[in-house]
Amino acid sequence: MNIENKGTTTVFTWELEDPKGIDFRNLIKAEYKNVSNQNIIIDLSLRTVFFPKNMLEFAELSAFHKKEAKKSFVLVVGHLPLDDLPDEIAISPTLDEALDLIEMEEIERDLGY
Repeated sequence: MNIENKGTTTVFTWELEDPKGIDFRNLIKAEYKNVSNQNIIIDLSLRTVFFPKNMLEFAELSAFHKKEAKKSFVLVVGHLPLDDLPDEIAISPTLDEALDLIEMEEIERDLGY
């Protein structure tokens, strides 16, 4: 797993040699306390297969992060089929689009939406 800070956003990248499934989510949960005041991007774009049921824990973390920290939480999914992903999670096909989405959500929060 690669962790990169981009200003007010932390990007967790799932690299090909990283453990699959629960192990990766547990690594993110372990790091969460260090980045809970940041916007979070989980970049899964290198993965070619990821089961929607595995996204449920990301959905729980996303909802918690948005409610408690009042920050954005976005998954970068690359070429994964969007129809199979939970609607509760903000999803982007690329990292650049995820950063744009976070910028728009920050503007909305600043305006009180």
